[in-house]
Amino acid sequence: MQRKTVILLPLLLLAACSGADLQSLMSDSFSPWGAVYNAARDERSVADIGFDKAISTQIKGALLNQDGERGLKVKVYCYLRMVTLLGQLEDDNFKAFALATAWATEGVRGVTTHWEAPSAGTGMADLEIAARLRAALVADEDLSATQIETEVFSGKVYLIGMVRSPQDADRAVAHAQAVKGVTGVTSLLILPRPN
Repeated sequence: MQRKTVILLPLLLLAACSGADLQSLMSDSFSPWGAVYNAARDERSVADIGFDKAISTQIKGALLNQDGERGLKVKVYCYLRMVTLLGQLEDDNFKAFALATAWATEGVRGVTTHWEAPSAGTGMADLEIAARLRAALVADEDLSATQIETEVFSGKVYLIGMVRSPQDADRAVAHAQAVKGVTGVTSLLILPRPN
């Protein structure tokens, strides 16, 4: 009896806070974040989120320990133990170090890299593109924008993260293409693993 109380009490609290009923909270598609925030969803399990965060933190830490300046230029993302490294970096040796570090990190299932040539004078324009794109993604109630990260390099947009369907990925790409100043869009969006 005590075990059921421990499990049901948090669900009852979530139901009370979100206005949902207990039956809907206990359905197969239950997401505590969606219940509480109504838009913020993460298709990963709590364990997957933890593993992904630990992997990206370990890789980023190793890059910064090797070379703080170059390490800051490498963006590290991890979804379902699939690592994406991207950034504006010319140093081939550091690119190779970043790739080797990612592959050597325990739990990593795959690594992709996307390197852009450094360019001067586009910082403010890229920030404006990123802000406009974030606003468009958040305004789209059919997308879980909290799972889509964006990086912009000289007008080229990278979409990184997880979406529920190929149609959601297409919607995110369309939003990016519609932002003034965007010169290209690369979608690195993935779908959740089937159960």
